[in-house]
Amino acid sequence: MFNRDLWTGAYDRSAIPKFACPKCLNGRLTLDEKSLAVKQPKYSANDSNHPDWEPEWDIERFSLRLTCDGAECGEVANVLGDTTVAEYFDEEFTSWALISLLRVRAFFPAPPIIAVPKEVPDTVRTEISKSFELFWVDLSSCANRLRVSVELLLDHFKIPRSGIDKKGKSTRLDLNARVSLFEKSDPEHAPTLTALRMIGNLGSHGDEVNRTPLLDAFEIYEYALAELCGQRKARIEQLRQKLISSKGKY
Repeated sequence: MFNRDLWTGAYDRSAIPKFACPKCLNGRLTLDEKSLAVKQPKYSANDSNHPDWEPEWDIERFSLRLTCDGAECGEVANVLGDTTVAEYFDEEFTSWALISLLRVRAFFPAPPIIAVPKEVPDTVRTEISKSFELFWVDLSSCANRLRVSVELLLDHFKIPRSGIDKKGKSTRLDLNARVSLFEKSDPEHAPTLTALRMIGNLGSHGDEVNRTPLLDAFEIYEYALAELCGQRKARIEQLRQKLISSKGKY
């Protein structure tokens, strides 16, 4: 089940999520507490002497290491970033207070944001994996990688990249045209590819991509891939018919 709470990008240093391991996929990346290092540049420390200083002025850089808890894996992931100040309600003192959060700027190797069925073609999987890495660095580039993966997914389903125009000449089909062709054979999942095309276009054109719609795109993509490549729908139907035909006696 997709859990968007994992992907806020800024975390309490005492509550770093246990992300799925990108290597074994079964283990969880856990924080090596001794590896956490937070450092404030001298120029930022000097600013604290300014009469108008505010907590938001502070600049800090951090690094930390996460290790997979899988007994046979032990993958090591390195995380870099800065800190950001957020407001929260302190229940003990019943008042609002400020907290410094770790804001991730780079994560390698990056944890999988969605589950990708093993049946997904390698070309598609590669682009999706790149989107996981770029999620922490550049949301627009991340969205663009999802768009590229959709093009390659359509290749897998034999949707042509070119067609014949009204003048009888060969012409390159854009992603919109290719999704329209795909819709003729799969009207259920074509809207998902259209949605991914929309957010991918923002990334391709250099427009700002926000975290919330990008996570929405990941969530619907996970569902579509499970049905298109993972054959989840077909398996559910098989199980349903098995239960009915046997009356549950097996």
